[in-house]
Amino acid sequence: MYHGPAVHLLARKGSPLIAQLSLSLRGFVTVRWSERVPAVDRLGAGDIFLVDLAELPPHMTPDDVAPVLEHGALWLIPGGEAVHPFWLELASRAGTKVVPCDAEARARGVPHLVDALQDTLGRQSGRQLARLVLDQEPVFQPVAPLVELVCQHPWRIRRPRDLAQHTGIRLGSLKRQLAELGFHRVEHFIVCLRMVALEQLMAREQVPIAEARWRVGIGDTTNARRQLRRAKKSSKDAFLKLRSLVA
Repeated sequence: MYHGPAVHLLARKGSPLIAQLSLSLRGFVTVRWSERVPAVDRLGAGDIFLVDLAELPPHMTPDDVAPVLEHGALWLIPGGEAVHPFWLELASRAGTKVVPCDAEARARGVPHLVDALQDTLGRQSGRQLARLVLDQEPVFQPVAPLVELVCQHPWRIRRPRDLAQHTGIRLGSLKRQLAELGFHRVEHFIVCLRMVALEQLMAREQVPIAEARWRVGIGDTTNARRQLRRAKKSSKDAFLKLRSLVA
């Protein structure tokens, strides 16, 4: 069963971050709130630990929090730009990041914190997903960097021009590179990659379908299937090389 990275929020009851992060990250990552540092058996590789310094649990100290650095990244969330001197030593350690969230940011739902978490976790899970895809479809190895980028940024790379912007490669060069694999259009490669990734998440990682669709960037399943049918028809040479999507 799939168990991806989690976000652990250490804050006292009533912290607005509890509801804000749970709502904003729903379907993307599990958010676990506690007033105590979680037990080791609840920690996973790639987890991120947030400490709300503006809404600190009673009696929590830097010494209580420091051990989590052995298991994942630690993000300190002060209520303003300055970190309380009591926490400065921990803030300076490798693996610790400071993300200020003042009252105005909290009133707006801490969008910059949500974006930072999605970017960080998206890169981690994207690299893992790209490995699944490349293991299943070695034919994609010549364009492995493109596979990883689409897997890392599934909601930002929607169109050929998005892929060109993220890679810094001219669109014409991208087209020629993908044509060598049999894809007549860049968008055929993108939808093919998404569907292979979806298949692998569900078959090999047992990810629930709704979460799998979200992770690969599929919002409208009917439209994705329609795009896939067009891609199979126009870029059939590429699809003949695949071990997936044979139905």
